[in-house]
Amino acid sequence: MTTDTNSIIHQVSPQLIKAYRQASYVVFGDDPEIVLKVGKVSPELVTIMKNNNVSCAAFLTAYNPHSQQLELTVNEQSQAKLFRELQSLKINYLPGEGRDDLGEWLAESSVLALGINLQNAEMLAEKFKQNAFVWINNLDGLVSLRLCHPIAIPTLKEINQWITELPQELQDFAKLISYLELAWLMSVPEHEVEHWLNSETWDLNAPWPLARPDGSAMGVGTELDRVFRLIQAGVQRYN
Repeated sequence: MTTDTNSIIHQVSPQLIKAYRQASYVVFGDDPEIVLKVGKVSPELVTIMKNNNVSCAAFLTAYNPHSQQLELTVNEQSQAKLFRELQSLKINYLPGEGRDDLGEWLAESSVLALGINLQNAEMLAEKFKQNAFVWINNLDGLVSLRLCHPIAIPTLKEINQWITELPQELQDFAKLISYLELAWLMSVPEHEVEHWLNSETWDLNAPWPLARPDGSAMGVGTELDRVFRLIQAGVQRYN
């Protein structure tokens, strides 16, 4: 019996998504380098976008398709093709690189594509077999991670292992939510896990976090601001 490889859906593990969220996306310009972090607002990025009269941007690379490390020469050839694609689309870009703050991955040559629309950003990410790319879709300067493929649901063994490594007071909360929700929780930095599992710890006056575990933006403001907006919209909040 043969397997139709076209029917296999590529998925991205929570561990990889977590690595993408914790990486630094560095933009090189005339001024000192600008470091972008997923889920954070960058005033320096806003300045760049305003100076270039654009309201959106994408941080793209052609390195290491599907996060499989390739030889440097192969990556450089793919990156040169990405440059040519951007030039053919008449999209201005600034050079940059993606950095693994833990030092486990070599830096990946990248570009900040200024004014690129989402359709073209997704097309290029797909063409160069990327799992995700960094996306900025307005002048708020909020840096978000855009997945190109669905998140992979961990096995029961992986989920149970992750839950047992949580503080005891959080384990009962984790056992109440779906596998899909747990997958997203496994993809966030450690310092956010307690926030999402236990709403009793929320500081309603803290302007954090700016995105949900699935990466969707919550907008700027405090948790209390968001609660009031939900109430005003007639949406019931639940955990």
